[in-house]
Amino acid sequence: MRVEKPLFLLDYDGTLAPIAPRPEEAFPHPGALEVLRALMVRYPLYVITGRRVEDLARLLPLPGLRVVGGHGLEEGEIGGESHPLFPVDLGPLRRVLPSCPGVWVEDKGFALAFHYRGAEDEERARACLEVWLAAHEDLLRGLGLEVLPGKKVLEVKPKGASKGQAALRLWARYPGHTPIYIGDDATDETAFQVLKGKGLTFKVGPGPTLAEGRLEDVEAVLTYLKSYL
Repeated sequence: MRVEKPLFLLDYDGTLAPIAPRPEEAFPHPGALEVLRALMVRYPLYVITGRRVEDLARLLPLPGLRVVGGHGLEEGEIGGESHPLFPVDLGPLRRVLPSCPGVWVEDKGFALAFHYRGAEDEERARACLEVWLAAHEDLLRGLGLEVLPGKKVLEVKPKGASKGQAALRLWARYPGHTPIYIGDDATDETAFQVLKGKGLTFKVGPGPTLAEGRLEDVEAVLTYLKSYL
């Protein structure tokens, strides 16, 4: 299915790049850069990701590519500046980080992501994280933070930001355009929910979803995007 005036809102990991054991190893599909470069000169396009804008720039070296980072916590573009939208002091939380076997912490500046992908016992690692989070529930609440579950990661971030909120904010800038949101993660479900019946939404891969369409994998995503070129 195609629309005449699309606004592309694209997740990165699992959508434009195969899932990798560590974030820095998630290189884009070999054809992704060429497709994105061609789409950018024809249509409004944003990548909406849990990554920081500066981290995504190392993987997607496309100057001028507009990015919403941190699940809606910052906005900027590759090769330019980025701006935090929900400033928060994570210092108190950094002083009480958990010691869970197999868990490593990604400090994004505006959020902390606790990855347990690849842990020797992933269920035990997640359980350890959940115990730590429960023990520091008052601290999280006092700092205005919430927990966002993802694919083998628990992210602690400021409340009030989501990919759904970001999608609506961006759509408001382009009257007359139809949003096309493509993503694979639980964090994309807020966008699928708010855009239901308003645009085209695609879940990448298997699993329950609020998206109204489905694409099998990253290769299928690129095939769909190429249909607009």
